[in-house]
Amino acid sequence: MQKEIFTAEGSVQYWDVVRKGRGEINRLYKSMFKIPLLYGTKKSVLRFLLKDLYGRVLDIGAGSRYVGELCKELSETVEYRSMDTDRSCFHDYYSVDDIQGKFDFIFLLDVIEHLPLNDGISMLMKCKELLNTEGTIIITLPNNLHPTAFSVDCMHVTSYRYNDLGGLVLACGFQDIQIFRISEKRKLKQRILAFLIKPILDFLDLDFATLILIVAKNKE
Repeated sequence: MQKEIFTAEGSVQYWDVVRKGRGEINRLYKSMFKIPLLYGTKKSVLRFLLKDLYGRVLDIGAGSRYVGELCKELSETVEYRSMDTDRSCFHDYYSVDDIQGKFDFIFLLDVIEHLPLNDGISMLMKCKELLNTEGTIIITLPNNLHPTAFSVDCMHVTSYRYNDLGGLVLACGFQDIQIFRISEKRKLKQRILAFLIKPILDFLDLDFATLILIVAKNKE
């Protein structure tokens, strides 16, 4: 299906299909506050979600390779590979074009917002190509409904709402999508306050969670 949606360069060819994916996300999550909220750091949330990690793991935009350390904690049999354009650190690959083989998990953590839209689409399509059947992609990005999460970094290029990126993920052929909001652990007083002002935040289209986490499967 995704070959009919995008050109070879990754440009969107049929926006109606992308809008259909966005509509599907809107049906799954009627509003931002219908998305499950997970409290904790990004690393602690990933550790909880990936208790059954297995097989070959690819970390794109790996940075310090902390996902590799997480893999060691969770499983001794996981084969971890990292890709990053930063040659000052060791990585297995320095370009997505050099990546070889198929993987069971692909991490795309805080990466896609640094790419222009067409490059982001191309990245999603490349990830699908690199995933085994039943493989899982894990994406994190700033929650652009938070007042500062996206704008705080001048290197952020493309701002996605959860339903925009979720729609693109579906349009690229991924299935079984799940979306989560991530917020740092808060004291009880802060949680009560967040609950009380939730109607105001909803009215203003704002959220206090700083990150969005998307998990989806490659079924083909």
